[in-house]
Amino acid sequence: MTHPSALRWIQISACAATLLGGAQAATTTYSAAGGTATFEHKVRFINVKGNIADVTSTVQLDAADLAATKGTVTVPVVKLKTGLGLRDDHARSEVALNAAKFPNAVFTLDKLTGGKLLEGQTLSTTASGKLTIKGKTLPVTAPVKATLQGGKVNVSTQFKINPHDYGVDYPGSSDSATLNVTFTLAPR
Repeated sequence: MTHPSALRWIQISACAATLLGGAQAATTTYSAAGGTATFEHKVRFINVKGNIADVTSTVQLDAADLAATKGTVTVPVVKLKTGLGLRDDHARSEVALNAAKFPNAVFTLDKLTGGKLLEGQTLSTTASGKLTIKGKTLPVTAPVKATLQGGKVNVSTQFKINPHDYGVDYPGSSDSATLNVTFTLAPR
């Protein structure tokens, strides 16, 4: 005969296992391909704008608990375009991004502020993590807007960095660059 306290322990353990199993099942792997990054940066008083295609991302996301989200966003700086081939070559050169050695900038997400993604609504949250450019990794916090639509999550952010902090020391360049990144996450 099973003692009543042992039976109660079995019931509590089964309940906890069900809850934990449900929490794990709520976290889904999402990925994005074909995203874009744009930037604006002054070099010798000239406002330089450009874009980078093929931004990718992979995240572990729980739409009901964004604080548990982890993942990465990869921006292929080797594909940087400003509209002028010579300027593109200079930006990708060893003095600037050194794209031959460091073809990608990578943001590793450590945490998002909490919240829930609800169908058709845009949620403003804050992403904290580490940004690696030209082999140098620094902490970054950025505002993020996320919209759940038809099972996919549209993500956008805009933030500023000091390129010199990352060793991007092109002569005459300013100490501020505005970056915009957008992509759409889909469950795998």
